[in-house]
Amino acid sequence: MIQLMVREVQGSINVVVRAPNALGDLVMATPAFARLANHFGQENLTLVCLPIGVPLLEGNAWFREILPYDRKGAHRGLLGGARFARELRRRKFDLGFVFPNSFSSAWLFLQGRVKKRVGYFKDGRSFMLHKGRQRDTDADGKFVPKYTGQYFMELLDTVEVEPGELRPTLPISQDERARASTFLSDNDLLGGPLVICAPGGAFGPSKLWAFERYARVLNSLADEGAKVLISHAPNETPEAEAVLKEAGRRYPTIAGLDLGALKGVYERAALVLTNDTGPRHIAVALGRPVICVMGPNDPRYTALPQVERGEVIREAVDCSPYSWPCQLKECPIDHRCMEAITVERVLVACRRELA
Repeated sequence: MIQLMVREVQGSINVVVRAPNALGDLVMATPAFARLANHFGQENLTLVCLPIGVPLLEGNAWFREILPYDRKGAHRGLLGGARFARELRRRKFDLGFVFPNSFSSAWLFLQGRVKKRVGYFKDGRSFMLHKGRQRDTDADGKFVPKYTGQYFMELLDTVEVEPGELRPTLPISQDERARASTFLSDNDLLGGPLVICAPGGAFGPSKLWAFERYARVLNSLADEGAKVLISHAPNETPEAEAVLKEAGRRYPTIAGLDLGALKGVYERAALVLTNDTGPRHIAVALGRPVICVMGPNDPRYTALPQVERGEVIREAVDCSPYSWPCQLKECPIDHRCMEAITVERVLVACRRELA
């Protein structure tokens, strides 16, 4: 019966994939996207993706179409979700891969009458899935962290899709490169090594290194000839402004630049200095060196040492009564894991990569 199910899945010709929500996770899912395209063919694949991630994948060779799923706009609430489910039903998908772990993502594909559904058995949603796997746990029943891209790849193993390389990639068009060049020229970011700094992070304040320390690093690199650009999401403007205030200089920011052209800008970076957040993974996918300042998060979720260039900077700390890395969005004590990372250590790492 199991092998019959696998053969039915492998023979599907109208396949939909629910993309992960976070931009970093979306980038780390690209090896799985490539693997699905290699097996089913681009002409048979559709991606359901939050609107913010669509420009990141424009021009890809994996999907025939990308359906924006706007949970905060057109598809908000019960009526909006029902409207999107009708759109799925209209397309009559015979197979769906659910990459997010949430109950709602599997429920959406159930309501969309996707004939066969594959995903992780989590959050009480196994009854909505036809095929999948349990998450790996240790002897105490706790989830064993692993690189997020590998997590998606192991889901595909359950239906015996041909193996693929675990290397994230992003498409960039000539138009995106041209717009990136114009942006760099207009903002006086040519004539020296481009250092992009992403001081924000959607996860929560526990991920953020001190703005004053970022400012000191950037000022030192700028004095040594680097061209500095502050990268931030629209909701991270306060963080960017805080770094600029501490620096006492008006470094350019990416405000107003769309995500497509931003890929072209990141492709030109000599170095990306960032917290453990989406820009790190964009840089990795584009082959750019990264200095990542990491505090409370477990590095196993994001570590790809055979591919990522640069360094992940961490300091082991005792957070008793908490355990480090704690994965907490807000530090309940004194943020000691980030406080322990000095300006001097980050500067040494940045200079090494720039050299």
